[in-house]
Amino acid sequence: MVEKWSAVILAGGLGSRLNPLTAKICKPMVPVCNRPMVDYAIDHLRYAGIKKIIIVVKHLGNELRDLINSTWTKEICENLGIEILIPKVNSMGTADAVRKVADEITSENFVVSMADIVTNLPMTNFMTYHLKKKAQATVSMKRIEEMATKYGNTLLDNDGKIIRFLEKPSSQEIYLSALTRRNAQTLPIINTGIYCFNREILDLIKETTFMDFGKEIFPYLLEHQYRLYGFVDDYYWLDVGNPTTYLWSNWDILRLYGWPITPPGSQEEKFKWFLEKPPSHLKYNENICIGKNCTFGQNNYISSLSSIGSNCTFGVNVKVDKSVIWDNVKIGNNVIIEQSVVANGSVIGDDCVIKSNTIIGPHSKIRSKSELNAKTLQADSNI
Repeated sequence: MVEKWSAVILAGGLGSRLNPLTAKICKPMVPVCNRPMVDYAIDHLRYAGIKKIIIVVKHLGNELRDLINSTWTKEICENLGIEILIPKVNSMGTADAVRKVADEITSENFVVSMADIVTNLPMTNFMTYHLKKKAQATVSMKRIEEMATKYGNTLLDNDGKIIRFLEKPSSQEIYLSALTRRNAQTLPIINTGIYCFNREILDLIKETTFMDFGKEIFPYLLEHQYRLYGFVDDYYWLDVGNPTTYLWSNWDILRLYGWPITPPGSQEEKFKWFLEKPPSHLKYNENICIGKNCTFGQNNYISSLSSIGSNCTFGVNVKVDKSVIWDNVKIGNNVIIEQSVVANGSVIGDDCVIKSNTIIGPHSKIRSKSELNAKTLQADSNI
């Protein structure tokens, strides 16, 4: 088993590409299947046996700190045998965030993770690989065949050592770079944003003014021939970067693609998670989750790949399909919502049809008999 480890979660993202869903909250607070994304990052680390987790916040930091402290109370953390710290620091980049909390990192090796991705990277295997290679730094990686040019790519030798980084290259650049390197692994390999470090790298961070891992730390390690490795495996990973991938993340968690990461609540029936048992007259399929304190009218149907928040009110004859409804939403009578997101506090009038990746920002009001198709409505919209 692995040695004692600690971890740092970087939770400072604005989430501007997720607007309007991040109009009033920061990206780590955005709920996926009724849990903020930061909770998945915490679970991912504690499931791997990491006992000390340091979370660095920035944008809307006080709000995020309050959310974490209300969920991960002192009593809950003591029962789980973990410690969660949220220092009050002001960081200017990913490496600077680690620098600012360096005094809290007391283990010989530590993990740096992100609060805005959803993944089931096999963390214990990742950590063990880092130790086995006697690496000073190890980067989590994944082979992909589609959209390779969307991400930065990496060339590895057959021992897993990193040879070269390619920042969002063309397909031809990936191929030609591999050809010029003997024993290079050729299929596009992307950095999935979780790192293992030895304390030597922590000392380097403290002694330099480097601000960013990707732009400064890793190129420096490569140039100066540090033991920099890539851990490549086949696992679920999704960068929740825009409203479309946000919808996908909810669908994937409901299909257990991220196992052992699951929606909150009890799974009283297969692929159905409830924070509170829904009324007997509610009709629903598999691959759904429902919060608590919801009111459902007659002839309501929650179809597959749908997430319903808490404190929601549904009228009669409401169908929700492949959609995400946040907390405190009111939906009128005779409403159809398909493949869309309705953010918290919104009100949907009677006889509305909402479909095709429509994104309704928080605290919006949609008048009766509205038809929305592939629309994006900003926060506090009134149409």
